[in-house]
Amino acid sequence: MTLHRFLVILTIALVITLSIVVWFFPSDDDFRADNPFWNGTKDTVADNAVLPLEAFSELPVPPDGSALILVPYIKLTPTELDQLNSFISQGGILVLADDYGFGNQILEYLGLEVRFSGQPVLDPLFSLNNKWLPRVFHLAVDPITGNANSLVLNHATCLIDAPADNTLALSSSFSFLDINDNETWDEKEPTGPLPIIAHQTLVEGQIILISDPSIFINSMEVIEDNFNFIKSITGITTSRLFLDQSHLTPSYLHQTKNLLAHIRSFLTTPVGTLALVGLIIITTLVPIWYRKGEENEYQTG
Repeated sequence: MTLHRFLVILTIALVITLSIVVWFFPSDDDFRADNPFWNGTKDTVADNAVLPLEAFSELPVPPDGSALILVPYIKLTPTELDQLNSFISQGGILVLADDYGFGNQILEYLGLEVRFSGQPVLDPLFSLNNKWLPRVFHLAVDPITGNANSLVLNHATCLIDAPADNTLALSSSFSFLDINDNETWDEKEPTGPLPIIAHQTLVEGQIILISDPSIFINSMEVIEDNFNFIKSITGITTSRLFLDQSHLTPSYLHQTKNLLAHIRSFLTTPVGTLALVGLIIITTLVPIWYRKGEENEYQTG
C-alpha cells in the first residue's frame, strides 16, 4: 500500500469516526432541550412534559390553551412576529423569559409598554453564594406563582414600566440594577424592590414575563422553589407546553449536528441513495484502477 492510499483511507476513517462522535455527543448549548449538562433544559423538559419546538409554524392552530416558553437570543423575523402575535391573540400563552436577548423586540411589536432592562440585578444581602444569584421572596398569590415562596435567579435583569397590578415577583429591597457594570451600587442606580415577573392579558391570550430564563436550566430548576414555579407554569396550560429552540444561539457543535442531520436526510432520498452507491463504487474501484495503472507502468518501463 502506497503512502498516498494509506493517507486517503486514514482520512476517510477519521471523518467517519469524528462524525459518529459528534452525532452521539450530547448538546452543550444553553437552554437546549437535549442538553443534559448544567446549562441545558433536558431535566426541565422531562419533568414537565415540555415539547421542544423547532419553528413557530409547528405551533397548534388554534392554540387551545397551549403555552410557549420563548428565550429569544436570536432576533425574530417579521413573519415570526406575526405568527407569535396570532398565537397569543387566538388564546395562546407566551412565557417570555429574557435577560439580555431580544425580548423587547417582541414587546414593542405586541404594543406593550413594559420592557426588559438588560442590566444585571445584583443583591449583596439576599442571595445564594454571591450577589449574582439574588433571592426573590416577594411573590404574589397567583396561579402563575403557585406554591413557590422563594426563587433564586442567575445573572438576571429586571422589568421596566411593569404595571404594579401585573407584577407577580419583586427582588429584595437590598437589590440594585447595576447599570455601569461595576458590581457595586452607585448613586442614581435603581434599588429594589425591582419587578422580576409580570403577567398581562393580550386579546384572548396571555403573556408572562420572566426576567431570568436561567430558572429553567437543569442546575437552577432544583434550587429553592424554582421547581414549584415551573410546575405552576405547566399547570396554567390546558393543553401542550412548548419550549422554543429556534431562537437559541447555536454552538459549532450544534451546527455540525444539524449539518450531519441534513446529510443523513439527503441520503434517505432516492437521489441521495444513488449518490451514496456511486461514491461507494468509486471508492472501491479507484484503488483497483490505481493498482492496474502502476502494473501497466511497471510492465512498460
